[in-house]
Amino acid sequence: MSDYKTLLVEDVGAVRVLTLNQPKIFNPADEVSAPDFIDALERAERDPNVRVVVVTGAGKAFSAGGNVKKMFETLEAGEKLSLYLMGLAAQLHRSISTIRRMPQPVVCAMNGVTAGGGLGWALCCDLVVAAASAKLDPGYVRIALSPDGGSTGLLSRILGLQRASEFFMLGRVLEAEKACELGLINKVVPDGKALEAALEWAQELARGPAAALAATKRLLNQAIYGDLETIMEDERQSICAMSDLPDAREGIMAFFEKRKPDFSG
Repeated sequence: MSDYKTLLVEDVGAVRVLTLNQPKIFNPADEVSAPDFIDALERAERDPNVRVVVVTGAGKAFSAGGNVKKMFETLEAGEKLSLYLMGLAAQLHRSISTIRRMPQPVVCAMNGVTAGGGLGWALCCDLVVAAASAKLDPGYVRIALSPDGGSTGLLSRILGLQRASEFFMLGRVLEAEKACELGLINKVVPDGKALEAALEWAQELARGPAAALAATKRLLNQAIYGDLETIMEDERQSICAMSDLPDAREGIMAFFEKRKPDFSG
């Protein structure tokens, strides 16, 4: 099995476990991790021995989303942030499309904080098990960017317009229990047990009828997410446009200077 810089791969019977593995920087979606993730997903999709995939994160976070440090370095180098984000968003969205299109069920073990683009990675999975301390954090508005990762579609169809607007526009963090009540995740388990619980469901799925599960996933895609790729392309164009505005520079600089951003300009 291939070695990845940002990902651990392990087979547990017919279940392939993919662990986002940059714990010191909270498993971001960046120009290295996104291609690693795509490759691992596509390998799992093609492997006849893999009947279910489980996705989780190492350390305290599932995924913090976009690597704000890389964004800061891009701005400091005098480069256009939109050029960096255009390629990154395309990779992020390809990984999400792969999860939705692959016939195998994908279970997310949300072990900790899930933010920004990491929301797309988690919520596009077929089932989501979350640790009690896990949090869903939109993050975007604090650095003056608009959402990506398909999250405007994934969340609004579950939460409705008003709750989705509160989440994204006011940057309201959702605790795991509340997210479960709202239908964003399936089950909350004690800290340290998310992967174990996800593997229990994955093994149950692996014993099930693979063709029927694949057909069910395909039908659910058509019923709920038929326009997901269009939504993601609209999101990509939007976040790139926002990234070259003064507010985005101010938001990212304020993030690293540990101060409140001033968007009055």
